[in-house]
Amino acid sequence: MQNNWRILASGTSDRAVVAMDFGPGSRDAGMSDLVANLTADAVVWQPVFHPQTDDPISGTDPDRLVREWLHELRGAGLRVSGVLGYCAGAALALRMADQILAGGDEAPPVVLLEPERVDSSVIQAHFVASAESYAEVLPPERIKAAVTAAARISSPLGAGIADWDAWMRADALLDLQGLYDDLVRAVCESFDAGEEVGTGISYRFAAFLSYMVTAGRAGADPTKCSVTPTVVVSEHHELHEGFGVASHRIPVSRSAFLADQSVARVVAEAVR
Repeated sequence: MQNNWRILASGTSDRAVVAMDFGPGSRDAGMSDLVANLTADAVVWQPVFHPQTDDPISGTDPDRLVREWLHELRGAGLRVSGVLGYCAGAALALRMADQILAGGDEAPPVVLLEPERVDSSVIQAHFVASAESYAEVLPPERIKAAVTAAARISSPLGAGIADWDAWMRADALLDLQGLYDDLVRAVCESFDAGEEVGTGISYRFAAFLSYMVTAGRAGADPTKCSVTPTVVVSEHHELHEGFGVASHRIPVSRSAFLADQSVARVVAEAVR
C-alpha cells in the first residue's frame, strides 16, 4: 500500500492538523487556499490517495488507512492537534478522531467543512460529471451509454456502501473504473494521444474513486463519533440527516468556500 502526504504547511510545531480531502481540490479553491489563511506556524498534512484497483478490499478499508496515517505521523514526531474533513473527507476525519481516542490519547478537535455522506448517488454524480467533461470530444450516445451502464453498477450500492459484500463492492469499483477507462481510450484515440496520457487521466480517476469508496465505507455520522465536531458550511449547503445544525454557516458560495477568510478564522479557533 502506497502512502504519502502533501505538506500544506510546514511550521516548526510538533502539533499537526490533518486535512482530509482529495487533493489538490477544485480549481476554484482547495485545502491549500484554506491553509494559506491560517497562522504562519501551522503544520498541516494531507494524505495523498492512490488507486486501489489492485487491492480493492483492504486498500479501501478506512480503519487500516487511518492506522497507517497515525503511525506515519508518530514516526515523523508529530501528534495530531486537529482534523479537518472537507466534503467526503468528513467521514475519514471522524474515523481518525475515534481511533486517536481509542488509542488512549485525547481526541483532537474535528472540523467538518461542507460535509457529505458518500452513497451511490454521490458516486454516480461524480461519474456523470467526469463522463460529460468529454462531451465536446465524444458523441453523446457514447457518453449516455457509459452513464447508463454506470448507473446499473452504482445504484445497488444505495446508502450503505459499508454494508455491501466486500467482493461485490470491489467488483463495482473495478467495473466503474473499466467504463471510465474505455471513455479515456476513445478520447485519446480521437486526439492521437499517447498511451501515457490516458494512463495518467485514468490514474487520477481511479485514485478518486478509491477515495470515495473508502469514505463511503467509513460513513459520516457525527452522532456515532466520540467527539462533537464543529460543522462549517457555505450559504446554500444542505446538511445530510445526522449532521444536525451547522455550527457556522458562512455567507459565501461553495466554489469560494475554502478560500474565504471567515472559514479560516473558524478553523483556526477550533484547532488552536
